Amino acid sequence: MVGLFQIFLVFLKIGAFTFGGGLAMIPVIKREIVAKGWINDDELADYISVSQTAPGMIAINIATLVGLHLRGRKGALMAVLGVVLPSIIVIILIATGLRHFSEIPLIVSALNGINLVVIVLLVYAIFDIGKNAIKDMFTLVYAILCFALIYFLDVPTYLVILLSFLLGTLLTLYHIYKRRVQK
Repeated sequence: MVGLFQIFLVFLKIGAFTFGGGLAMIPVIKREIVAKGWINDDELADYISVSQTAPGMIAINIATLVGLHLRGRKGALMAVLGVVLPSIIVIILIATGLRHFSEIPLIVSALNGINLVVIVLLVYAIFDIGKNAIKDMFTLVYAILCFALIYFLDVPTYLVILLSFLLGTLLTLYHIYKRRVQK
């Protein structure tokens, strides 16, 4: 059984060393949690999907789900505390000296470098999730279609997610019906 303090420390590390939000955290979460055998790749993909559709920040949602999976409510609480504590500390530090930080060229350059790393992490997360989620030609075409709707046609993301949920539900019901008819 994974200890509560161990959950806290791992999510503290994830929160402290990941910039760019929840999706940028995915490679770090995979390295820290999947590699330890706490969850598998399919569970992580499921947690990411739920975290993106649930209200709130993705990082907190993923931490909640993993913590809940590992140790119930106490595990969820420890994971969430771990993942948010570094951000709270950084925000407090920045808020107290914002004027001083924005004038230091080294800080400005560091933040620009961090932005590039975030882009790389996001691209990595897209490909990593894609290789597990895209299982056939239909899901590949569907993923490209959803991207095109959001990016080129400015269809709201929540609407694409809702339509995807409805389509997935209808396809599942169709397959259930088809199996029952064949029996």
